[in-house]
Amino acid sequence: MIGDQGMTSKRLGATGSMLAVLIIICVTGLSTPVCADSTAYKGETGDDVQLLLMMVQAQPEQWTDGAMGEDAVASDDLGDLVEQVEGSDEPMVSIADPLQPWNRMWHHFNDKVYFWMFKPMAQGYRVVVPESFRVTFSNFYTNATAPVRIFNNLFQLKFDYFFTEFGRFLINTTMGFVGFRDCAKDCFGIRPHDEDFGQTLGHYGVGHGIYLVWPFLGPSSARDTIGKGADSVLSFTGIFGPVDLEVPVWAGIKVHETINQISFRIGDYEAVKKASIDSYIAIRDGYAQRRKKAVKE
Repeated sequence: MIGDQGMTSKRLGATGSMLAVLIIICVTGLSTPVCADSTAYKGETGDDVQLLLMMVQAQPEQWTDGAMGEDAVASDDLGDLVEQVEGSDEPMVSIADPLQPWNRMWHHFNDKVYFWMFKPMAQGYRVVVPESFRVTFSNFYTNATAPVRIFNNLFQLKFDYFFTEFGRFLINTTMGFVGFRDCAKDCFGIRPHDEDFGQTLGHYGVGHGIYLVWPFLGPSSARDTIGKGADSVLSFTGIFGPVDLEVPVWAGIKVHETINQISFRIGDYEAVKKASIDSYIAIRDGYAQRRKKAVKE
């Protein structure tokens, strides 16, 4: 009897949580005129997902002023990679790759996963879900990883950026309806300053180590793999992991986050493959180049 009551309470709690999320989404949609149109700050720090596994993900993207959605111009990893493929004056950055056969296997695996599963899902999702809602979801996922940026700016003694990120988190969590709107940027002009633990290690002189490609997660290095593990403790995935949420719910959130992000970037990876003779080499070198730039900044 007690067990049945516990199960009933658990189901009611889950139902209540879902209703709360729906209410927040509805309120967010109704409150769209309150601030200027939101500019998506797409991408994840820490819990990197399939979206950018082929796009040399190193950190969240910084979008240019006034840009939004598919019309946005990203100053991100992919841009750096395309410059490298087409020719750039920047000196090339090398990274040790003793496990190249193993890495190439996972590169090929990730390539097939992207084209056979995530891209078709993202294309359908983009047709069904309006861009304004997809931007809203991107804002929420970005706000959920704010602790990663807050603490890594603190670890690097970048106190101005620390207070900026902390202020953004407070504004977006309150005025931005739990982060569904980026009111910090739209209403107050406070832009994000990304840092992750891999960058923190690099800031203190820790090198890449060897290059690694992980299934679903994409390009990384020994240093950044450790960094991603540390960041995941503070990210949305770490705070609300499978232990706290039922595994299907947690997995559903992660899949939605991935598909939502990919919906803004369809065609980018294809452009990289077309522009490069060997996409594996292009992505590896582009990753090293981007991470060097991120640590330097």
